[in-house]
Amino acid sequence: MKKLLKLPLRIATLPLIAILLVFQLISSLIVGLTSIVTNLLATVFLFGSLAGWIANAPSGMIFQTAVLGIFFAFAPHIAEWLLEEVTDLTLGLLDFLLT
Repeated sequence: MKKLLKLPLRIATLPLIAILLVFQLISSLIVGLTSIVTNLLATVFLFGSLAGWIANAPSGMIFQTAVLGIFFAFAPHIAEWLLEEVTDLTLGLLDFLLT
């Protein structure tokens, strides 16, 4: 009886797994390529805040450039963490499908 109830759910998970795998592939490529740009932007903004501090720029401007630099430095890591969560979901669905 339990197998009869699981069968429609297993059939419904097949397209969802395929969609998640394609999403993971595309997202991994995008994160890998854009992480180069975000790291360069983080370097520019952090050096800009350092230069502003040396040149006695207004503290609000220094704070904004530092926060932007930190954001651009951590953005690829946040995206990778989200992709790991999608991977865990996909593996859970595959485990459900195969058991």
